[in-house]
Amino acid sequence: MKIGIDAGGTLIKVAYVNDGYRKFEKWPSTEVDALIEVLDSQYAHDELFLTGGKAEYMAEKLNQNHGVSIEFDATYRGLKTLMHEQSVDLDRFVYLNVGTGTSFHHASPEGQERVGGSGVGGGTLLGLSKLLVDIDDYTEIIQLAETGNRDAIDLKVHHIYGGRPTPIPGDLTASNFGNVMSGEVAALEPADKLQAVIGLVAETVTAVGISLAEGYDTTDIVFIGSTLLDNKVMQEIINRYAGLKGARAHIIADGEYSGALGAIL
Repeated sequence: MKIGIDAGGTLIKVAYVNDGYRKFEKWPSTEVDALIEVLDSQYAHDELFLTGGKAEYMAEKLNQNHGVSIEFDATYRGLKTLMHEQSVDLDRFVYLNVGTGTSFHHASPEGQERVGGSGVGGGTLLGLSKLLVDIDDYTEIIQLAETGNRDAIDLKVHHIYGGRPTPIPGDLTASNFGNVMSGEVAALEPADKLQAVIGLVAETVTAVGISLAEGYDTTDIVFIGSTLLDNKVMQEIINRYAGLKGARAHIIADGEYSGALGAIL
């Protein structure tokens, strides 16, 4: 069996591949040493392939491995495989890897190039959620956010125009968290705050993705990363904002495992 490991800053993604069988799993990065023990004891005779920021650390500690791949190259190989399996066959596109932070890439028939990055990503979502409502469990955050309403937190276009006709859709955000001082802060529910945090992350990365797509003369924007997993609020915002600019958002299932899968390929 071949095992690909993408050792990131928040999560370690693992892909197990053997004769058509494939399984994915995640480990918190804080449990890297426990994962190493499992790999050494239970998978001593399998082929291990590494990538990611903590890959060198794991390579030093593991009893054996088949080498470390450059993270961006491994992710692209895995991404292209997943895209093809999901019938998303594109020659030229931009893609955003929304992990702890967000990495921006341009893909063409010649390959991929990293064209930028942002500190806004899943780490932002978890960190602000902990600060604002003292919740740091990802599943709890995204589920509670679905019941929220960020209209009292974010300054929207319709707030500015006060009921008059707007030149752009009135529900678009003019300023994330910009409406907080206009209301009663104590009345805001945790769900509202969490939805606003997700909105901040989603709108920020999507806006950059749209600008990159325009700059590279494409309308296709591909999104991967653990921050998208089951995150209905974020996915809805991404699709809405991309659509307003005439772009097509492609959210790839299991995209967070692109690096782990690509390390094997």
